Amino acid sequence: MIMPKDDPRWMALLKGQIQHQFRFVAAAMMVSKCQRLVVFDPSPQNVDKTLDDLHAYFTKFENMVKDDLNMIFT
Repeated sequence: MIMPKDDPRWMALLKGQIQHQFRFVAAAMMVSKCQRLVVFDPSPQNVDKTLDDLHAYFTKFENMVKDDLNMIFT
């Protein structure tokens, strides 16, 4: 089960405060891309939009990234 977007660990992942070695390479690439977007534009609007995109990605591919999600959110 994917955690709600307001779980603070999503923001920590987005800001690089949670370091995780992803098994699913595409997930690692998505997280890296989102982290770079936030570094280049840390405005609240961009952070919110990027967090939405990150959460949507993991929701869409939940079955493929479930092991990674379990490690991050347990």
